[in-house]
Amino acid sequence: MKLFSSILSVSILLVGTSGWLLAEEETSASETSALFNVTRQDHQGNVHQIAASSRKAVRVFVFMTGECPVSRTYFPVLNELYREWGKNEKDIQLLGIWADVTQTPQDVAGMAKEFSIEFPILLDRDASLGKALAPTTVPEVFVLDHHGEIGYRGRIDDRFLKLGSRKPEATENTLQQAVEKVAAGLPVLVPRTKPVGCYYELPPTPSLEEATLTFNRDIAPILNANCVVCHREGEVGPFTLTSYMDAAKRARQIARVVDTKLMPPWKAAQVHGEFEGQRTLTDREIETLKAWAKSDRAEGDPADLPPTPTFASDWILGEPDLVLEMQEDFEVPAGGADIFRNFVIPYEIPEDKLVAAVQFKPGDASVVHHSILYLDNSGKARAKDAAAPGPGYSTFGGPGFVPSGSIGGWSPGKRPHPLPNGLGRKMQKGADLVMQIHYHPSGKATKDRSKVGIYFVDNPKNEAFAIWTSSFDLDIPPGEEHYKATASYKLPAEVTLLSCIPHMHLLGQQMKATAYLPDGTSKVLIDVPQWDFNWQDEYMLAEPMQLPAGTRIKVTASYDNSENNPTNPSSPPQRVTFGEETTDEMLYCFFLVAAKEKSTIPVVLGDVFTQEVLRRSAHRLKMGR
Repeated sequence: MKLFSSILSVSILLVGTSGWLLAEEETSASETSALFNVTRQDHQGNVHQIAASSRKAVRVFVFMTGECPVSRTYFPVLNELYREWGKNEKDIQLLGIWADVTQTPQDVAGMAKEFSIEFPILLDRDASLGKALAPTTVPEVFVLDHHGEIGYRGRIDDRFLKLGSRKPEATENTLQQAVEKVAAGLPVLVPRTKPVGCYYELPPTPSLEEATLTFNRDIAPILNANCVVCHREGEVGPFTLTSYMDAAKRARQIARVVDTKLMPPWKAAQVHGEFEGQRTLTDREIETLKAWAKSDRAEGDPADLPPTPTFASDWILGEPDLVLEMQEDFEVPAGGADIFRNFVIPYEIPEDKLVAAVQFKPGDASVVHHSILYLDNSGKARAKDAAAPGPGYSTFGGPGFVPSGSIGGWSPGKRPHPLPNGLGRKMQKGADLVMQIHYHPSGKATKDRSKVGIYFVDNPKNEAFAIWTSSFDLDIPPGEEHYKATASYKLPAEVTLLSCIPHMHLLGQQMKATAYLPDGTSKVLIDVPQWDFNWQDEYMLAEPMQLPAGTRIKVTASYDNSENNPTNPSSPPQRVTFGEETTDEMLYCFFLVAAKEKSTIPVVLGDVFTQEVLRRSAHRLKMGR
């Protein structure tokens, strides 16, 4: 089962503007924020992802700048709130963006140091987040619930109620009270107050044709936030994108792969909601990269260059509860076909555990494409390993046995983050970890010995488990460009959907999963319009979705078995049916779910396995086996 670990972006932002005038009027508020999926750097080089929905119960955006005297007054107040919410480990984030586009990253970092600002400051030099939330004033706060609904916007407290007048001390902690209400799921009595301070205003934004684009100001922020995580020294990217020359000499190629959506590698469409860790560029960012490639590729003012992104070199979530490592090095040749190798790693735990998160560490990131972490309590993986020469054994697609579970996995750019609400994936006592690794030879022979850090749930509440639907009735004629197939599954009980994991082989072109609810409505769960076997992923919902009993999940898929398919493993094309080999095909879609009651889990799993057996039996009868 293709269960990958998820990334949850850590977004703590500070928001600002460069207005000098004092604000006296306001515009109408929207009930729902216009936030979209965008990635930004802060003044310290950390990368943050902002999306409409969030697992955090509350996000607080504060628009501010160091030039507005009212804003400066609130730096210590916000520092105190930041410390309090962090100290109490509340599900609250203080979020912000520095939106003064006239100030360089060095300017912002200097102000943060001068005023002892403790929280990160996001750089919003294209004002995209400012345009999404539409503040009128600096400072102005926005309190969002995890759905992205604006529960409150306005002032921080009541020490400034009129321009030019200030109370000695605040008598109403407006922001803090609003946050407490939103965190409790309650409406704020006064959802909008009038902020007092400087106008939020921006200079005109020239069109890309009129703008003088530079690497330091316009290109580096895009690359740092979206590309450098993989395209840096020692990582899976085939070249680095950390300097001006790195980008300048590859500008046309960069423009080409982002225009075709080949990069960043993210295959799900954005038609039904948001996923965590979504690696996508905005249309404006894509057009900016294309326009710079067509220009003289100016480097620009060094002061405009944002800080180099920082990435944890050790365990991101702290020391793991358990570290499992390949038992010996695996030699990866310089060239040849991609390799799918399974490494059996025995482990000992005193009892079954729930796994909150995993962090996979490739031994040689230049050749490790992705990894999936299966569990096996049958001994079949050990037998396959013993029968195969060298470390591990080879398969294509699955691990060559029916897993007893999975604890996640890794693909380039993913960061570990615990499952929410005390949930975890079961790791059985007495089983083996089977670490399947997809190797992509890099042109240089090397060795790999990867490992994984495992974090158990501290206060386990319930198990996250996988359900799926599949079809074995694949019979794709040679030359068929638009072969269609479907699979469906009806839920016997209510579950909470956490993630979707599509799976096909090399002929796959598109897959969509739709939930048809008992009330007659429908929801698209996942849509992959351009399937790519080399970029399989787990798509973790930013906001878990309730699916009631009786919901029917229907999966539709298309395949191309023609000579026009560049990944077709057969030339000339051959008839293709269901199977595990490279030249076979599959239709599976897995879903990581949770149930409110533990007693529901065996009911759902029993039904899933029963339906799988029935489908397989019907297929065997049809094939005369």
